[in-house]
Amino acid sequence: MYSLAAFRRETFKELSATKHAPVPKVTFIVSAYLPNEVEVVKDTLLNILENIQRPASGVELILAYNTPHMEGIEPFLRELAYKWPELILANAYGSRSKSENLNYALELASGEMIVLLDADHLVAPDCLKLAWRWLDEGYDVVQGRCKIRNGGRSLVSALVEVEFEGIYGISHYAKFKLFSSALFGGTNGYWRSSVIKGLKFNPGRLTEDIDTTLRAILQRSRFVHDRSIISTELAPENMAGLWFQRKRWAQGWYQCSLEYQIKIIRSKFLNVFQKFMWTTLLMWRVIYDILSHLLFPIVFAFWLTRGKVDLPMNGFLWFALFFVMLSGPFESLVAYKNASLPRAPVWRYLYYAFFAFWYTLFKNTIQVVAIRDELLGKKEWVVSQRGS
Repeated sequence: MYSLAAFRRETFKELSATKHAPVPKVTFIVSAYLPNEVEVVKDTLLNILENIQRPASGVELILAYNTPHMEGIEPFLRELAYKWPELILANAYGSRSKSENLNYALELASGEMIVLLDADHLVAPDCLKLAWRWLDEGYDVVQGRCKIRNGGRSLVSALVEVEFEGIYGISHYAKFKLFSSALFGGTNGYWRSSVIKGLKFNPGRLTEDIDTTLRAILQRSRFVHDRSIISTELAPENMAGLWFQRKRWAQGWYQCSLEYQIKIIRSKFLNVFQKFMWTTLLMWRVIYDILSHLLFPIVFAFWLTRGKVDLPMNGFLWFALFFVMLSGPFESLVAYKNASLPRAPVWRYLYYAFFAFWYTLFKNTIQVVAIRDELLGKKEWVVSQRGS
């Protein structure tokens, strides 16, 4: 359904034809854990300072970071702040999470629109004017499109590159088109200052972005996904990095499912279609991940009782088999059709199409492990590895 909704390129018809107000003062907040992100944060800061199309009211850039000890990059950052007075170095002393870094920076932010970025994100020069159109139309949050820029570094990053084209070019976009709802994905997000300052971030959540999204939606904030606002990031380049990143995401989503599913159902602000969408993202994903793993022991038990490997196929099972096996190639086709330019080489889409089934099983396993860890109280934050 999402693929068909996003297959045809089109401009947003929701935007009015009237001229929008000038972009006001903007605050960029870049969150970083410096021992892990020294190699990438320099490029992120310089890209904002040197390449962004600035509004007449100006910008400010807050680097919100925590570090266990003095880092070699800090003298460079002080020199950069001396050269660019709009750069504010906000060392969140005592911080143990990204949420605490962000909350500290929000207290300092003075822009009317606040842009939240991870340390490895390079935003497009025209991002501010594209995002402000929506806020000027009455929306509260704009989620841009995240694109992988190191897909050629490894087979893992190539897989994630095509996956992200599907997530941000198809799924998130289609959710907005079909249900008039969207989510903030943790980075490349553009917030109305009064909204995000009123919400802040919960340090107790492993996915602080989804927690804040749900609290915002429940208070009737309006979200939009605009895939024309592009930002590039770095994907994990090995299986260990991918495992820990996705397990943190899965555990954070599980936390939010337990906390907000009933509140979503009871909400007076959401219509039945929006409640359906959010239920598929919250509790249904938990149920699906568990049930999908029960399929294999059920089949093996059936074979044991029969004493042989037997496949009693009927029309429905044949349909289900072809539907599942062809979904990966179909997703790759639609991702290629809707990919942001420049597109990745064709072989990466073919590679994803071939391994999509096994990749889905891998992610389902991560989901189940994440549920186990949450039930056992294991909430360790493993910092994502960053390539260069």
